[in-house]
Amino acid sequence: MNVSSEIIKSDLDLINVKLLSIANRVEKFVPGFKKQLLNGGKKIRPSLLMMAYRVFDSGKKKTYLKQARDFAAITEMLHNASLLHDDVIESAPLRRGKESINSLYGNKKAILTGDLLTAFSISLLYGLENSKVVAKCLKIFGEAAGKLVEGEIEEVTGLFKTSISEEDYFKVINGKTAVLFRAACETGAVLAGADKKQAGALKAYGTNLGLAFQIMDDILDYTAREEVLGKPVASDLLEGKLTLPVIYLLKSADIKERRKIKGIIAEIRKGKKEKADVKYVSKLLKKYGSLDEAYLKAAHLVKKAGDSLTGLPQNKFKTALLEMAEFAIERKH
Repeated sequence: MNVSSEIIKSDLDLINVKLLSIANRVEKFVPGFKKQLLNGGKKIRPSLLMMAYRVFDSGKKKTYLKQARDFAAITEMLHNASLLHDDVIESAPLRRGKESINSLYGNKKAILTGDLLTAFSISLLYGLENSKVVAKCLKIFGEAAGKLVEGEIEEVTGLFKTSISEEDYFKVINGKTAVLFRAACETGAVLAGADKKQAGALKAYGTNLGLAFQIMDDILDYTAREEVLGKPVASDLLEGKLTLPVIYLLKSADIKERRKIKGIIAEIRKGKKEKADVKYVSKLLKKYGSLDEAYLKAAHLVKKAGDSLTGLPQNKFKTALLEMAEFAIERKH
């Protein structure tokens, strides 16, 4: 559930119209894609952008409301394009509990669909007003798109790397997840006329929220049921992604256990994926409290996100932003 959906419902409805116009263009090449784009996901990134805009919006005559909605739609499309590419890289059979595009149509078509979605999203930039405010937002998004790809490359480079550090992990998730949260929040604030300090506060909020959100994703990968996750449990481990819970486990486990974990990861790399091995790692995660340790890190980041909003105007949109931060660590999927 998107905790902000009611107070910005009119914004989300209009954003969905923009998404529909793009989805219809993709649909003729990839039947079924429209339903996936419009009905799948929580629309968290566009919601964050609109809440960041609304929290500062004074209702003055000249606003950038249309531009905010356009950027919000672009954010969602960039996110979905990255998911299409992720599914190919990870050979994922499912996305949100349904067959992934790569499973239905093959890797080549899935990659091209992601490219097509990115290309079509650029068309929303055509009608944007030529102003310093919009130019600043274009710069924010341009940098975010680059960082997003860099984060994905960092993740692929680090697959099966048992020496991965906590610092390495945060570098990956800052790029692959937090960067779009940050860009959405900062863009919303800039378009609403926030000053430099206020925009910086939303930027910090988005960064910390994005990091916490990804940590929770990585925890849920081990704790949620497959039917809730929409993908196999422990799929990260089976893909060679050593996320924060496993990084903490490798620090806490004894020499014998650590050696076995590394052996399991080496076997997975060779294509040997045994349920017994997944159960062994999951058992150790509980034994050493590695999942709880990762959760505490996420909770700390959520607190930092909330604290960064202290100086913002007190209104229902600020409350919604705070609720969104809490949602990040309370969600079950």
